[in-house]
Amino acid sequence: MDPKLEQFKHLLEYFVSHIEYVTNYDTSFVGYNQYIKPHIDAGDFQEKGFGHKAGSLFSKKTIAAWNDFGNGNVVNITVDSRFNGATTRGVFLHWWNGYSVKANWKLDADTRESHVISLIICFKNDPAEKEASLEALGLFDGKEPNDELRKFWAYYESRDDSHTSDKVNEDSGKGSLLSEVCDYLLWHNKNLILTGAPGTGKTYLAKQAAEWYACNDDDVPEDFRFAQVQFHPSYDYTDFVEGLRPVSQTNGQIGFERQDGIFKTFCKTALAHPNKLFVFIIDEINRGDINKIFGELFYAIDPGYRGTKGRVKTQYQSLVPADDVFAEGFYVPNNVYIIGTMNDIDRSVESMDFAFRRRFAWREVDPRETLEMLKEDNLELAQVIEPDPTKQVELSDKEQQKLVDKLKAASFYEVVTSYCNNLNRAIRNEASLGAKYQIGPSYYLKTLNFLDFTGDIGEEQLQEALEQVWCLHLEPVLREYLRGRSHKDSENIIAALKDSYSNSAAAEEEE
Repeated sequence: MDPKLEQFKHLLEYFVSHIEYVTNYDTSFVGYNQYIKPHIDAGDFQEKGFGHKAGSLFSKKTIAAWNDFGNGNVVNITVDSRFNGATTRGVFLHWWNGYSVKANWKLDADTRESHVISLIICFKNDPAEKEASLEALGLFDGKEPNDELRKFWAYYESRDDSHTSDKVNEDSGKGSLLSEVCDYLLWHNKNLILTGAPGTGKTYLAKQAAEWYACNDDDVPEDFRFAQVQFHPSYDYTDFVEGLRPVSQTNGQIGFERQDGIFKTFCKTALAHPNKLFVFIIDEINRGDINKIFGELFYAIDPGYRGTKGRVKTQYQSLVPADDVFAEGFYVPNNVYIIGTMNDIDRSVESMDFAFRRRFAWREVDPRETLEMLKEDNLELAQVIEPDPTKQVELSDKEQQKLVDKLKAASFYEVVTSYCNNLNRAIRNEASLGAKYQIGPSYYLKTLNFLDFTGDIGEEQLQEALEQVWCLHLEPVLREYLRGRSHKDSENIIAALKDSYSNSAAAEEEE
């Protein structure tokens, strides 16, 4: 028997058992005793993740994440926020990839309960590509995997292999990075730092995750549930936690009083809404003096010391009013999550000591994972047409689509990502640089600034625009990377990188 196939059968059985139980709480379901009860008895059953139950439906995204059947890779059960919940087919099983195994439900007219009747393979939420009933798949029959299940597995495996390989797709930029960040890394660790090359969209990704967590029951982000600050060398404890600030007094004199910093204020708001999730983003987290900014909060932000058990006396504790929620000491509420972003190659990285590092999960964002920001349908084109910030331009859907169609006709995404991949491949292979010095796809958004949208966009115009991006944005960055090397070495490396950037055939031969 193929162990992988048997594992896949168990995974499907667990998937069905899990969503059946958390939808109907039916302990008589055939898979309950084998897959659900042992976890409940052990006290480690995760019913909801950071989603929640409303009647028999779910809102938000995640129900639970399990490694039990995933060859060591994370297997995730997700409820898509665009659907009302599990019983409307918005629930799927995946390994952070675009292809999913989804549940198909049928309403029982007598009990008014919905039950899974079949499983579907499809790309994201596209129409079903393959469907099979639970009976046909032989689920819960206690036998070896049958032929139908073999075909089901073979079809899924042929569509996406990210469940068996950790290798980043060199040229696609596809995947579910946002799902990984939200469903697993941030949810289980509470503190997360996104690192990686400049221009990979780390800040944008952090904002997406924050909005995902901050959705209300109608899946609309609530602004008061996420905040953002950018660290810099002058930022300190009084800005972040609390401190003495100058205030005007009634006699016209200037005095000082203790005031909460942005993070402490944010935590107070989170305490006032204990059933909601809050996300605090710290952009360029390594650019500030971490020890000076956080002070005694090194203890309080530890995921294991959230809530009152992590209460600390702050530097200004004696000045905190008796009626303040933190009168007895400050602590970080359990419903507060922290995302930091930073570039690995910044010289200030060395200022982050191990005491701080171990309190965060770390995820490096590779430029190949965020290439989708360059897809024509994902581009914001209003400021390209009218770059003057004093003129507010709002394109109609029809006007936006017309411009998108021009870019698609010019194969914008394919051409630009080819240039991006070619250059980064050369950077990774250059001994003086390496993967940490790759350049993210957001740099290539500047290509749009050099295109003339008044007519059709031809191949020559697109290549000229990419040449401008090289001269004005990419080459200066690369020269900064190579500062300190001899002029001759630098020029040779720049010339080789330029050749790889603009010559796809040469770059492909090197690979």
